[in-house]
Amino acid sequence: MPALAAFGAGLLAAVLLWSALFALRGDTDEEFDVAHLVRWEFAALANKWLFAAGEPLRDDPAPDEAIAAVGARAPGGAVEGRGRDPGGGPPRARPAAAAIREQGLSFPLSLPGALAVWPPLDIELTPSPHVLVISPRGEIRRQDERILQFDLSLDDLYRIEREAEERDGSIASFVAPTGGIAFYPAIVDARSYRGAVSTAAHEWVHHYLIFYPLGRAYFADADARTINETVASLVGWELRDAALERFGDPTASARPAAAPPAARAEGIDRNAVLRELRLEVDALLAEGRVAEAERRMEEVRLMLADHGFAIRRINQAYFAWYGTYAARADAVDPLGGQLRELRERAGSLARFLELVRGITTRAEVEALLASMDSTDSAGG
Repeated sequence: MPALAAFGAGLLAAVLLWSALFALRGDTDEEFDVAHLVRWEFAALANKWLFAAGEPLRDDPAPDEAIAAVGARAPGGAVEGRGRDPGGGPPRARPAAAAIREQGLSFPLSLPGALAVWPPLDIELTPSPHVLVISPRGEIRRQDERILQFDLSLDDLYRIEREAEERDGSIASFVAPTGGIAFYPAIVDARSYRGAVSTAAHEWVHHYLIFYPLGRAYFADADARTINETVASLVGWELRDAALERFGDPTASARPAAAPPAARAEGIDRNAVLRELRLEVDALLAEGRVAEAERRMEEVRLMLADHGFAIRRINQAYFAWYGTYAARADAVDPLGGQLRELRERAGSLARFLELVRGITTRAEVEALLASMDSTDSAGG
């Protein structure tokens, strides 16, 4: 087992380094800096082993009851307590891990039992931090970002953004909520059972990719980051659907099903409006009309609010953050459509990950699609 132990230590070191790059600086008490990260990692790992050691002595609820409890919410929307998710916690209930195994996605090692998924799927159910995103005002680009604490008030969000912009008038800032972060164990904010399974799978993809060029280039290149996040979204959604199809949602009978957020209201298509706005803003910024672009973003935000779509703030940093997830319905980046096409043509999820894990640029995505066209033509 020495080789396995060394490999596990390498996994933890790689993910800790990846995480630390995200949480490098701590200029204010609100930031989740390296000191916070180290304390969190020690606490999470200690909790994991104490939980495992005490399991024989506890009278735990039945698996379905334990999973259903994930959906219980405290006032204000926080999860009641912390725990280990059925995706990566006690071995008796692991729908996300089972979906990973069945799709043949695991890292190429033959391991027994709980280690059959490699890297091991391991998460902590806990409120997820915010991220302060910085973009230049003159273009939409993720220039900088810092992880913030999760327990920030609405006033805190506006104050942090205002202070960042007062320090540097050339930037736009946006404090974005997150559903999870790929620390190890990954943070997953379980606002619903369906969302928890999806986020657990999404963060596992980040852990998987860290062993390959696409994962290692995450912080070095904007294109690699967009490819990485889009791949994680596509794979995470598909794994979620596979897990729910096989195991169902044990919270469905415990609480009323929440209606999915509406995308249309009174003839307004929210996603189409945001796509059109993004293209309009890109054009205005390219012409140097920054003030006009900012005025237009606020006008559209207010119009959407009048139709029931409340968006706290729309600016360059807002688009820089959400634009990285090119598979979103409101995205304009062609990488979203290209990676969807790659997924369809790959046949299996395992083959899709094999194809994309070694690429880091838009040109490589286009070349991969072109090579598949050539193969299809030769075969046809």
